[in-house]
Amino acid sequence: MKRYLSCAVFIALPCFLALLIYDWVAVVAAARGLYRSVRWSDFAQGALQDAGLASIYGLMVTPRVTGSVAGDGERARRLCLMMLGFGLAWYDVMCAWVTRWLNASQDLGVSLVMLFLVPFLVAPWYVRWLRSKVHAS
Repeated sequence: MKRYLSCAVFIALPCFLALLIYDWVAVVAAARGLYRSVRWSDFAQGALQDAGLASIYGLMVTPRVTGSVAGDGERARRLCLMMLGFGLAWYDVMCAWVTRWLNASQDLGVSLVMLFLVPFLVAPWYVRWLRSKVHAS
């Protein structure tokens, strides 16, 4: 259980920090016009959503990747899991950009598949690819 939680933290924490930095830049640093007065409340709302999403990613993806990194050294395991967290954050930002084009009512299913099912399926492959890069250096 301890290894499971440490894997989840090493995935969720970098994911949360990257999403938080993205929100800060998008909401606070680049705020213009009408939205300038509500930027901190928008940032707080985004931070709360980021924490929830990073937690879900950490708990959802961890069982899929713990077997892939079980035989690695501590440094390589941590590095792979942190890079997975950063990759999930990047993927989430790209999904948010794509889902803005979808109709909210009829494309909720597509959004959910993009946000949760695709990372769940692709994460083990991505970790194996990361492991090949970490061990090569």
